[in-house]
Amino acid sequence: MKKVFWFVAVATTLMACNTQQKEIDQLNAKSDSLAAVNIQQGESIIGFVASFNEIQQTLDSIKQMEKIITINAGQPGSELEQDAKDRINQDILAIHTMLRRNREMVANLKNRLKKSDAKIVELEKMIDFMTRQIEEKDGEIVQLKDQLAKMNIKVEELTGKVENLATESAAKSQVIDEKTTALNTAFYALGTKKELTDNKVITREGGFIGIGKTSSLAKDFNTDYFTKIDIRNLKFIALNVKKAKLITTHPAGSFHISGQKTADTLFITDQSKFWSASKYLVIQVD
Repeated sequence: MKKVFWFVAVATTLMACNTQQKEIDQLNAKSDSLAAVNIQQGESIIGFVASFNEIQQTLDSIKQMEKIITINAGQPGSELEQDAKDRINQDILAIHTMLRRNREMVANLKNRLKKSDAKIVELEKMIDFMTRQIEEKDGEIVQLKDQLAKMNIKVEELTGKVENLATESAAKSQVIDEKTTALNTAFYALGTKKELTDNKVITREGGFIGIGKTSSLAKDFNTDYFTKIDIRNLKFIALNVKKAKLITTHPAGSFHISGQKTADTLFITDQSKFWSASKYLVIQVD
């Protein structure tokens, strides 16, 4: 009888240990995923702060240039040499260019914040503050041009030139953005062997009399089954499955799958290297 009680006690203890281990594994998996999210958000915030600093430095530079223009313009009623007027016009052109650059950066920040999953009130406030500063600076430049006009320093032609340059620059920026987006666009599909096969993503080839076949990306695979992503932003993919393997080719050392006895998360540690062989990622899970 004592042996029976001993056996039951040991079995109960082992079952409890297994349950605790599973809970520990699940907590570790959640911890890995949360850590990845925090890292991604931290990198995003650092990027916002860097942009804020650049905008503020540009505004400070514009403030200094305004002072230089005022000094070079001299007192009302004084006549300036042509080269002094040319320098003032060049400074005004530089200011317009810097303000246009700031407006583009603020628009980009608004777009990035809108696309991100994070709702960070302080970032929104900072973007609004930068927008107001730029608008105030636009008003100051208008006043400065009015003062210059009273001193017979014409900047109307220059304004037209700046607007044309801004239009050309915007068009070029759009082309560059489109090309950059295309270069950083990739696609991934995740599913069981049956799901991927039924949706014409993978095909089973090789083997002998049905044994030993391997999965590979189908020649005319179904692109509608894939999810479109920006490789600059995708740092990990949550899996939470028993097993996972990559069907498409991606260099070793550019990724790893976390989890003990399970496949919890696919971490992409080197984006450029990972996507160098293929812009399509297929993950087969069990």
